[in-house]
Amino acid sequence: MTAAPLHYDYIRPEVLPLNRFLFQIRNDVELRKRYLADPKAVVAELGLSEAERDAVLARDIPRLVALGAHPLLAILVRIATDVDERPDKFEFY
Repeated sequence: MTAAPLHYDYIRPEVLPLNRFLFQIRNDVELRKRYLADPKAVVAELGLSEAERDAVLARDIPRLVALGAHPLLAILVRIATDVDERPDKFEFY
């Protein structure tokens, strides 16, 4: 019997910096504010590959996931940055 494919792969060691950043920006309001004010400067500090930097700057969820980001982290970061950037466009419960 062959195991069914996973919905997403385990996080590979080489993409831990990307996932750590996504976790940090999701949970650290001050980092998120700095990122929204000057995304290129914050991303330059991370030591990410060029493809990872481009995906983070574009907030491109499919590309981040293809590069090894955890899907939920990528989605939650997109939501958090969008809410911080345009709070008038979201309803809060």
